Amino acid sequence: RKSGEPYISHPLNVAHIIADMELDLASLLTALLHDTVEDTNVTLGDIEEMFGGEISQCVDGVTKIAKIAFTSYEEQQSENYRKLILAMSKDIRVVLVKLADRLHNMRTLQYMPKEKQQRIARETMEIYAPLAHRLGIYTVKTELEDLCFMYLKPKKCEALEQQIKVAEVELKQYDEEVVVILERLMKEAGLGINSSLLVKGRTKGLWSIYNKMKRQGIELDDVHDVIGFRIILEDVASCYQALGVVHANFKPVPGRIKDLIALPKPNGYQSLHTTVIGPRGKRVEIQIRTKEMDEVAESGIAAHWIYKQGGGGRSSKDSNQFAWLRQLVDDVVQQSDPKEVLQSVKEDLFAKEVLVFSPTGELYPLARGSSVLDFAYKVHSDLGGHCTGAKVNGRIASIRYLLQNGDVVHIMTSKTQTPKREWLKHVRTSKAKSRIRAWLKRHQKENSVIMGKKQIEEGLEKYSKGDDAGKKEYQRKLDHLLTTFKLRDENHLFTALGYGQVSLKNVMTEIFGSAAITTVNNDRSDSATRNDRDSQVLKNKSQSVLSDLPSSNSNGIVVGRERNILLSFCRNCSPLRGDNIKGVITKGKGIKVHRTGCKYLSESDDTLVVDVTWDKSVKNVNLRPVQLQVICSDSPGVLADMSRAITSLGMNIGNVSVKKIKNGRGLARFEVMLGNLDELDKLIVQLGQEEGVISVSRR
Repeated sequence: RKSGEPYISHPLNVAHIIADMELDLASLLTALLHDTVEDTNVTLGDIEEMFGGEISQCVDGVTKIAKIAFTSYEEQQSENYRKLILAMSKDIRVVLVKLADRLHNMRTLQYMPKEKQQRIARETMEIYAPLAHRLGIYTVKTELEDLCFMYLKPKKCEALEQQIKVAEVELKQYDEEVVVILERLMKEAGLGINSSLLVKGRTKGLWSIYNKMKRQGIELDDVHDVIGFRIILEDVASCYQALGVVHANFKPVPGRIKDLIALPKPNGYQSLHTTVIGPRGKRVEIQIRTKEMDEVAESGIAAHWIYKQGGGGRSSKDSNQFAWLRQLVDDVVQQSDPKEVLQSVKEDLFAKEVLVFSPTGELYPLARGSSVLDFAYKVHSDLGGHCTGAKVNGRIASIRYLLQNGDVVHIMTSKTQTPKREWLKHVRTSKAKSRIRAWLKRHQKENSVIMGKKQIEEGLEKYSKGDDAGKKEYQRKLDHLLTTFKLRDENHLFTALGYGQVSLKNVMTEIFGSAAITTVNNDRSDSATRNDRDSQVLKNKSQSVLSDLPSSNSNGIVVGRERNILLSFCRNCSPLRGDNIKGVITKGKGIKVHRTGCKYLSESDDTLVVDVTWDKSVKNVNLRPVQLQVICSDSPGVLADMSRAITSLGMNIGNVSVKKIKNGRGLARFEVMLGNLDELDKLIVQLGQEEGVISVSRR
């Protein structure tokens, strides 16, 4: 390894982490073998022969996809995530080993180059820490976040660590004082008499404290719950009794009481939460739960696995508590675009939730900002596709209504209702978006098949003068047509004709020969047929004319195999070399290039969307304006420092604007001229390390 240690140290350390989770022998073996297929000549067949199919499948789930040529790092990562998620849906131990693997890699990240440190830490913060959170593995989630914090914002991390060290003695004294008081109160109330009581304090993770300070615009001295306290009791009834005891002795803070025993989180987490005004007038956050709930809170799904293996009766609950995993698998299977796969994974793992109820009282967690339409698709795709609105808390609401916690939603439907393209503007969740797009694409394909079949029939009638000889000739040459146009079957031929990807004239020429086509065209006009296909004419004309338009390939774009194509770039998403891109055929302006996540691309007619790629043979491409949004402290000199950071990388600032926002912060927008994604990554890292910078994002 780059640390100088023998490579065996890594799988051994991963196995130690798995052992700490108290998982089974198969998990330990997977941990020890997880890199063998990727880094040695050992095959999955060898592992299956030596250790059995169960171990082989787990190792395969953890192994990255390495033998396929991907067009970008993003595409490769999205496929790795897809594989991991599908594997963990079959055996949850796969993701537990993957998290242990990532945790040890983060612990030894100091030996990697700085740019790789940043990339791995960002990926961990965006995917693996939220995944650990979703799985309820608090200890792994907290350590991953704190390690990422150390690499992504080293100055801020070090400063906060020093501040906490200064206050360490006082925090420890306060911790001990509160624990003694809570233990006394519980025993006086007759709770925990048979040694079933445990009261403990725990300092929150650095990243959690930093986030709270950033979110509320406060300093460490104003964070009143740096230490959280837990009261662990024998049973649920004792937990509710303990909550009453706490509130009888300390004044509760309004709006800070949560009953997560009656309404557990989707990952199975259960606890009573309250915040009270404690000793010395300080706010104290207290969590009350049973021992079993505490183990689930610490180890999450790993604890569920242990209980399931030990006959603890947990397996009956798994289907409800980890329904989000089935949803995530379903969403990932539906996505084909790498950008959408990544977005779907991040959304399902990271999004804050709103909890709503069906009329029968079923609880549905949705991403915050979800609409009635999102809820309908969450319940069932058919319900979403036929949704016309809803009754929310007994009142009529449109499909655009944004759901609030506690809403009771009754979906109204109509058999004649079908998905519309504008629905994409009113949904938040990846499931709703993917179902709407899939329906639109399928519907357009069906229409294209009908249109293509009609064109064939009209063409045969026209060029064979109405007799059956033309139909027989078409059937005889069908295989030749499919080979010539590289199509799978007759339906694909109809679809290609309907979309305008293949012209009817070329098909007829292959059947009857160019001489026969020319003769008929001299005798009969084809204008009536063309006028019946307005949308297809646009695409056919665009495709036939584009290659004749004057253009320079300094933008480095390839359309099919053509390089000299008239191009323009979407100003909204401003694609950079390295982005995943698509093209849209426009009237008179050639092809407009979009990033795959661009909202204008998703609203475009699918029949006009074409595949485009970056031309690897072009080394020097035109610089493009990229919009960056920076949240920063509203302090003197911050803007100047950010500007210097940009120009120090040799980059030009095209435009800049600044405005004040709440909590003593500023919002700065920079337009910077860049050539590729590598330059953008360097710029984001550079800006993120400046004092006073809170977050940097591409608009």
